[in-house]
Amino acid sequence: MTPSKGMRVALKLKLLLLVVLLGFSTAQAQDVFSVGPAIHFNFGEKKPKVSWGVEAAVWWFEDQFPISGNLGFDRRRGSTVLYMQAQTGVGVAGISAGPYLELRKEDSPVLGLQTDYWLNYYAGLNYRVRYSGEGNQKALGFYLKAPLSVGGDVEDEDEDDWDWDWD
Repeated sequence: MTPSKGMRVALKLKLLLLVVLLGFSTAQAQDVFSVGPAIHFNFGEKKPKVSWGVEAAVWWFEDQFPISGNLGFDRRRGSTVLYMQAQTGVGVAGISAGPYLELRKEDSPVLGLQTDYWLNYYAGLNYRVRYSGEGNQKALGFYLKAPLSVGGDVEDEDEDDWDWDWD
């Protein structure tokens, strides 16, 4: 089953938003890159299934506003889901949304929209909803992330030095 015209437009807009946000990462210093495993309990289908995956995210600040992009995969018996999302959050809570592609062993692939609502810092809980023409899939999950600093606030005395906060 193919996604509706409205779903395809929404997916294209979310993908465009993600590409634009990720493009800003070269203009501003990136603060943190994180990567780690996730486990989800998926429900809303005929039979609940457990899935596992890995997600990577990069965070930076645009005028003191936290912006992030992530990508990952989620694997369960009979399917693999590839996704990428634009996200934001404040401290311990956040939201994210973006397109996903589910590759299924015995059926045709599914393209849809995925949203996540999470509580965390580097270990956390999330509630995920995937929307497609075939219906909604929901999941409750737990994840860990290892943070790696990839930028910073270090300033030189050199006036020609460019840094993210324009000081």
